[in-house]
Amino acid sequence: MARFDLLVAELFRPGRLYTFTGAGGKSTALRVIARALAGKGIRSGMTTTTRIGMEEFAGFPVFLAETADGAADALGGARPVCLVVSAAIPGQNKYKGLEASVFDSVRVENDMVVLVEGDGSRRKPLKMPTEREPVIPAASNAVLAVMGAAGFGERVDQAHCYNHEAAAGILAPGTETFDAAALAALATHPAACRKGVRTGMEYHVLLNQGDLDQKRPIGLQVFEVLARTPGIHVTLLSLQQEVVYETTEL
Repeated sequence: MARFDLLVAELFRPGRLYTFTGAGGKSTALRVIARALAGKGIRSGMTTTTRIGMEEFAGFPVFLAETADGAADALGGARPVCLVVSAAIPGQNKYKGLEASVFDSVRVENDMVVLVEGDGSRRKPLKMPTEREPVIPAASNAVLAVMGAAGFGERVDQAHCYNHEAAAGILAPGTETFDAAALAALATHPAACRKGVRTGMEYHVLLNQGDLDQKRPIGLQVFEVLARTPGIHVTLLSLQQEVVYETTEL
């Protein structure tokens, strides 16, 4: 196992913007990584291009911005961590995010990292993007697709995968469960987890919830497949426990 803080230092470099997509731990990733960076003296700005839950980010300083200038001002403070959104959504206990185009003209300072949540998953461990997802800023240096191990080995159904019918359409005929082959297909397919990743953007798959002992064997199988796939970085970890089991990065 590798140290979580070393992985964060390797993956998240100051002056860069990172977008998280997929399911099974995106909001957790933003919070945990932002805190780890703060512990190293690197400022973090968290935000979203969709919507995020207020309760998940309780305790963090929140700033409202709608324009590039407003976002730059919010991100430019001396705070170690902050959340920048455009508005609170009445009655939904959610924040509305920023338009992806806002980041086209926002300069990320050399002493900070910007972490963006680029889609939603309705709390499912796995997902297949819908037609309008994900919303990845063109300025993203890397896209990190999260896959939750709670769905590993489970049926290809609504309980375990957001937009599961579309997911079934890219899997091998007759596939009924998210076995290692199905998970690798989801991670690599250009219409699935890799959707919206543009030329020049790094692509990293985070196989999250590795602390689920009964799911880790499948996670290790998927890791081995993806680690041999050109152009893909992959890590099997537990974001919540801050434990790294396998990674191609250290």
